[in-house]
Amino acid sequence: MALPRTTATDLPAPGEAELLGRLLSLYDEEARVYTRVLELSRRQGEAVRQGAPFGEIRRLLEQKKGCLELVARLERGEASTKREWEARRGTMSAAGRARLRAALDRVGGLIEGIIHCEEQNDRELLAATGVS
Repeated sequence: MALPRTTATDLPAPGEAELLGRLLSLYDEEARVYTRVLELSRRQGEAVRQGAPFGEIRRLLEQKKGCLELVARLERGEASTKREWEARRGTMSAAGRARLRAALDRVGGLIEGIIHCEEQNDRELLAATGVS
């Protein structure tokens, strides 16, 4: 039985494991934070639908703001890692690129969910306040 051939793009580039590990860790943490933001956005919508006091809605907004500030700090903390990946991505293995793409797709899906929820929240808040 012949062993499958590997190409240079199948093999990890030197230093890829560490670089990829840092980025995957970053995007896992961002996914955790964005999951929290989505949960808070959903709670905000429910609060608006139930006619909750403005103070409760404001508290949820402040929590979301804190989460988004955390994401910004995480991004700043790994800016050099992201620049290094961009500079070296053509030499990275196909498997490494695929793992990173999957992590980014997960984060992107959460962001899309948040945007959709926020748009709905805006419509409901406008309807509840009678503003058009």
